[in-house]
Amino acid sequence: MAFLAVGILASCDEMDPVLDPNNKDFEQDELVTLNPNMTIEELKAMYVNKPVHIEGDIIIGGQVTTSDREGNVYRSIYIQDNTGGIEIKIGKSGLYNVYKLGQWVYVKCQGLTLGAYEGMLQIGVDDPTGEYETSYMDVQLLIDQHVFRGEKAASVSPVEVLEGDLLASHNMGRYVTLKGLTYGDQIFCLMYPDQNGNKKLTSNRVFLSDKTWGVTTWAMSANKMREYLNSGIWDTAVLADGSKTVKELREAGKMDIVANYVSHYFKMGGTNIQIRTSGYAKFADTEIDPDVLNGSKSVNITGILTNYRGAAQFTLVSIDGVEVVNN
Repeated sequence: MAFLAVGILASCDEMDPVLDPNNKDFEQDELVTLNPNMTIEELKAMYVNKPVHIEGDIIIGGQVTTSDREGNVYRSIYIQDNTGGIEIKIGKSGLYNVYKLGQWVYVKCQGLTLGAYEGMLQIGVDDPTGEYETSYMDVQLLIDQHVFRGEKAASVSPVEVLEGDLLASHNMGRYVTLKGLTYGDQIFCLMYPDQNGNKKLTSNRVFLSDKTWGVTTWAMSANKMREYLNSGIWDTAVLADGSKTVKELREAGKMDIVANYVSHYFKMGGTNIQIRTSGYAKFADTEIDPDVLNGSKSVNITGILTNYRGAAQFTLVSIDGVEVVNN
């Protein structure tokens, strides 16, 4: 158990790069067929405001709905059955080589933990630090004991979700399409002046929110972030503790930029939806259609619907999940 604990790392609220797109060292030789004895929604219903260490002999199964090939989903896969979807925290990169879109995956849940990150349910292992409700199964022995590749099948077709059902439990973690979203003229971006410092301190956080701050790309690579930073367009932003402006930090050489995530807000009727994208995604620096930004066109989006602190959040699997349409 001490060996296993060494490899278990805490969760992180930022997205990171897909480090090894050709990783095949944990591919099973044979596909298996298991008999699920619980649906995904029945499993999710076991969670009531605190993590659940699963002791019973519970098996769930579902089809893979995500790929990390484009870099916007990292170290996890989402699976869904006909009742709902959930994130499986495998803790490896290059997962698209092993878990194909549409493929059946079975999870033996005994010994795992059902927990939540800011309201979104996940299956992983206990976090030894106690900081998060779940952590990654990034030790190969753990993965082999709990996650099993099944038969290959056609990719899952997205289901269209209407505004009134955005936060329905059965839609959380599910592969969906949302139609007719208009741009919300607002982003959310979190930057850390000291990448090696304490990322929870307000003195080491800069938030860009409440407006667009000039950002016109779906996300920003490190180079793109430096380009924005050095242009001076963010100079009036301040540290979360109010002590310094970005201009002061920049001129003092204290803004160490890496590719953090950016969220653009869109509206579906009267509901805000946060579309979260990683700076490590292959489409990070892709420009949003100007007609979408100026409101003359809207978008249909396809990807994974999630929950962040009781609000709708959305993860694109690839940029192909964005369709620009006339209003």
